[in-house]
Amino acid sequence: MSKSKAQLSLVFISIVWGLSFLVLSDGVEFLAPETLLFWRFLTSAAVLFLIKKVTKNKKKLPWKEGLIAGVLFAVGYLSQTQGILYTSPSVAAFLTGLLVVFTPIFEGIVRRKAPRINVWISSFLALFGTYLLVNGGAEAELIGVILQITCAVFFALHVVYIGSKPNVDPIGFVTVQSLFVAAVCLVLAGFNGTLMLPGKGISAVLYLGILASALGLTVQVKAQKVIPPSEASIIFALEPVFATLFSALILSERITLPSFIGMILIFSATIIVDLNGKLRKRGEVKKAT
Repeated sequence: MSKSKAQLSLVFISIVWGLSFLVLSDGVEFLAPETLLFWRFLTSAAVLFLIKKVTKNKKKLPWKEGLIAGVLFAVGYLSQTQGILYTSPSVAAFLTGLLVVFTPIFEGIVRRKAPRINVWISSFLALFGTYLLVNGGAEAELIGVILQITCAVFFALHVVYIGSKPNVDPIGFVTVQSLFVAAVCLVLAGFNGTLMLPGKGISAVLYLGILASALGLTVQVKAQKVIPPSEASIIFALEPVFATLFSALILSERITLPSFIGMILIFSATIIVDLNGKLRKRGEVKKAT
């Protein structure tokens, strides 16, 4: 895959993930969050397992790595899906986008090296943007904001963990991860008495399971073999932008000026973090030469 095709594929997946916030919002109208997630990741695991069989991928499933990632993923997705009940899709998308700010912070903790000043500036910029976003007329309750930020934190931890396992088989890894999340959600759905067939939520399950999860994660892994993480994350920053556009076009969601400014600040914060890493690498190359 050429770099240009990889970039276009990530833009496409960002569109798919941006639209998934609206699909998720629609899906929780028919299914409880834990039930929707159960069917979503069961579908994802089934599709990936089928792909593994068709492609004759005989690599063993990385159960340990997949389970650890599954724990982080499960908490993140449960927080996101529950939080969508209290926030509009655009707010949920932008708050989830804070993972690009949290990721370098957690990476610094793991590596025992404090983040640079650019990261701290980005963090405060994003927090101020979040304040404007929530208090600028966008639809969001405090519990929803907390849940979406929790989602961003665990997604960031998930990204950092994946970064520490570069040699793991992508399809097998995501298969195990999807199975674990599905199992956790199955237990929760059974405990809460919400387990049921998808019914009217089947379209949301299929979209989220096949396109957003199975296809999306597979394309991401393939594309990032060509595109550096810093460049890829900048493209992923388009996800909340697409979510906002879809919310305005499809749901006629009203976006006030303060909300718009808040979104711009959060988007700017994500880019500052990414450019910080990119410029640092360029500096290292110049020193080496």
